[in-house]
Amino acid sequence: MIERLQGNQDEQSWEDFLRIYRPYIHAIIRNMNIPEHEVDDIVQQVMLKLWKYIKSYSFEKRFRNWLSSVTANCVRDYINTKVKAAERLEEMSHDHRLSYLSAVRMPEIDRIAEREWGLYLTNLALERVGDLFSGKAMQVFMMSLEGMGAEEIARKMELKENSVYRLKNRVKVRLALEIEQLRSELE
Repeated sequence: MIERLQGNQDEQSWEDFLRIYRPYIHAIIRNMNIPEHEVDDIVQQVMLKLWKYIKSYSFEKRFRNWLSSVTANCVRDYINTKVKAAERLEEMSHDHRLSYLSAVRMPEIDRIAEREWGLYLTNLALERVGDLFSGKAMQVFMMSLEGMGAEEIARKMELKENSVYRLKNRVKVRLALEIEQLRSELE
């Protein structure tokens, strides 16, 4: 997909890119204590920078790391703009509504990006895997994720405990494979 974007920035390639990466970028920024009403503006800035610089992206770096760097730079620019505006206007420098700016810690972006990427890949993989298994297999797996024990799941689903373990493990193994496949496709 990245090579397609570098070769020609056609509309379908960008739509595919946005569908896959926009939710991830949004999650990173949202978790950096940026007010929700401003997150979409920053996401848009990230997308514009990506569109502008995608041709210069080098496959020597992991794409996700490059994407995180572009996102971090856009958040830094946002914060710097807000801080400068606050400094220029004396009355705004004492405004408690701007106190969230000090809560944003740039070194945390790597941790936030890593966590959000894992969650994002897991959710994508769950969507893909859901179509491959019977309803019971996915229900058993989801119940186990919610912390239910095999005995309780077996009782609720009217299954034997061995069946619960078997169904859960089949989904778990396929999910792990799907996550690895997504990592190789998207990183």
